[in-house]
Amino acid sequence: MKLVKIDPPGSWCHYEAVMEMIHATGGKTFLEVGCGLGDLSLKLCQKEWRGVGIDFSGQAIEQAKTNLREYLESSRYRLVESDIFDLDTNGEKFDVGLSMMVMEHVENHVAFLSKISEFIRPDGHVIVAVPGRRDRWGVEDETVGHLRRYDRDDLQQTLLSAGLTQVEVWSVAVPVANLLFHMGNFLVRKSAEMNKLHQSAREQTETSGIREIPWKTVFPPALKLLLNRTTLYPLFVLQRLFYGSNLGLTMIAKGQVCDKTQ
Repeated sequence: MKLVKIDPPGSWCHYEAVMEMIHATGGKTFLEVGCGLGDLSLKLCQKEWRGVGIDFSGQAIEQAKTNLREYLESSRYRLVESDIFDLDTNGEKFDVGLSMMVMEHVENHVAFLSKISEFIRPDGHVIVAVPGRRDRWGVEDETVGHLRRYDRDDLQQTLLSAGLTQVEVWSVAVPVANLLFHMGNFLVRKSAEMNKLHQSAREQTETSGIREIPWKTVFPPALKLLLNRTTLYPLFVLQRLFYGSNLGLTMIAKGQVCDKTQ
């Protein structure tokens, strides 16, 4: 049976929370660092945002070109194969800087956030998502090039150390991701992902956003009837009860970029 990419319940909850946090910024332009296949960029372009996606993985960029062809052709979106530390936007600034599940791969995460902030207009925002709970380190972390997981206080302090203000941290995808955590690691162990244990962290990182793990990232097409925004909506409502907790296996955080001219 052919399996297709379908977001699992935890990913649906994650994206719903991220879109809620992004919407609250009031912005309309974005820079996504580590855009991968362009899933989040696509959601924003569909809501009339304009943006730029960057990724150092050539494989990811090529797939993102296919996924966002409509917006690339209309010049509402651009893709750049680059590391954030090498990026040149010719002075262009954005309302929001986004980085989903990237910072945990970066050795100097404070410098990483500071660099993103350089491309954001004064009083704009930086929003990141990272794996949460240091006590939940598992085989999945070891196959995708993670250097760390974050507790709530860790993440807040990292954003503050990078000079961001008005920091807000949410635990997301609780409780559904928590209930599926051990199953997820089991599926990783049974997949070809285990062959990546001997790769370098950079090699693991380059393919971390384009994995095909049966019943974790790819499913029978019929599962679209169950795994969609309508059927999972109650989980989106439920997760809001846990935004202020330290339970999230995914944490998202927002910080404001200071106006250094004042």
